[in-house]
Amino acid sequence: MHGLMVPDTFVFLLAAFHPCFTAPSHANFQLLVAGWVHCLGRRTITAVALASGAVGTRHISAFHRFFSRARWNLDAIGRVLFTLAMGWIPTDQPLYVLIDDTLARKAGKCIALGSMHHDPLLSTGRKPFFHFGHVWVVLALWVPLPMGGRRGFALPLLFRLYVGAKRGGKADAPSRPGAGKRSQAATKAAAGAPTCRRTKLELARDLIALVAQWAPARSIFMVCDSAYAASTLLEARPANVHVISRLRMDAALWTSPPPRRPGDKGRPRKKGRRLPNPQAIAVQCRKWRSLPVTIYGRQVTTRSFSFTALWYSALPDHPIRIVVVRDPSGKRKDEAFFCTDLTMTPTCILEGFARRWTIEVAFHDSKQFLGFANPQSQAETAVLRTAPIAFVVYDLVLLWYADQVHHGTAPTWVLRPWYRGKSTPSFLDMLTGLRHTGWLRFSQPSRHAQGPQNSRAAWTQALLATA
Repeated sequence: MHGLMVPDTFVFLLAAFHPCFTAPSHANFQLLVAGWVHCLGRRTITAVALASGAVGTRHISAFHRFFSRARWNLDAIGRVLFTLAMGWIPTDQPLYVLIDDTLARKAGKCIALGSMHHDPLLSTGRKPFFHFGHVWVVLALWVPLPMGGRRGFALPLLFRLYVGAKRGGKADAPSRPGAGKRSQAATKAAAGAPTCRRTKLELARDLIALVAQWAPARSIFMVCDSAYAASTLLEARPANVHVISRLRMDAALWTSPPPRRPGDKGRPRKKGRRLPNPQAIAVQCRKWRSLPVTIYGRQVTTRSFSFTALWYSALPDHPIRIVVVRDPSGKRKDEAFFCTDLTMTPTCILEGFARRWTIEVAFHDSKQFLGFANPQSQAETAVLRTAPIAFVVYDLVLLWYADQVHHGTAPTWVLRPWYRGKSTPSFLDMLTGLRHTGWLRFSQPSRHAQGPQNSRAAWTQALLATA
């Protein structure tokens, strides 16, 4: 029987998810995660099951049923990851929650809930491109893990699938014309999606509300790009959540409404006088303040000025703190950022927004090294569950390596002479270190039979065995 051996710390992390599953499903989850780490090719469910070393002790359909039929909740897994990550964040510091979406390209008319989406990587300013696939709205927690220096890491916790209005991907293959049962099921799933289709902003609002319930006593700063800085998120956010985002340079700004005086008639005013937009203010400004900030892991000096105004079209009842930034070298255009917390300093606003880039790094690493877009699940329930497991594995690898650094037992990475200034490991270095720490142990292959070799105790023990 093949048995996959994993480090003790990784076993402990996997054991933390036990309340999320029934006993057989939890053992399946452990094998799938370990197989996801050791798989070197495309992360299809079959390839992951083979990499886990469990084929021969359990039928392959058990792993497919884990995603399509088993009873477990993806949000419960996110809650466990949130609890594990909170141990690395000081209690006197606020939480930074990052929200963005990413596209997983797909091919095939049998993929359920797939639709046509704008592809930001292939599109240019002149020519937009669209691709068939799945768009995931992801909420990640920024965590200052010890191996990241000043950059920190984004740990994806919660996921929602956004279904577009245009189905696409329905062309018949030359070798397989006609619509089979799987294609009909995918079309039926797409037909039912518009009745409950929600926008990306509505999905993100649900995610931030869930995290606010997990940490009601902590201040939370939601960091997002300008596409999510809209009234849907700004007005309906929980009381302990503030927003840091980019502001349009042509945004219509106003002063706060003047106080109502005795004798005034009519309803109270909701806004004051009109202010110039950030672009006009930047052109008129003659006194810029030199501001040293630490962004993207390095310290730079920029020029900035800040003021308070009312962005009535997005947040009519509360003023925002605005910071306009100018590059001293003149290579970048002027930019504006804002925060709904009026007590935040310009330095905190700029450094807080710079942390949003870590979720882009998480997207890249999960797609490049963990095959986030590889699974070709076709059933509707399996589609909603399979791809996010790549992010779960990404979080576990980071938490495992952080624990190794904390105890001084972190594996070293291969020295590259062309990277003389490299001081922190990349995600591939961490993943390689985990693979080297765990290994495969082979013994006599067992036959497919119902008995002790196929029992939960036998193959779970083989998985959790350590040297």
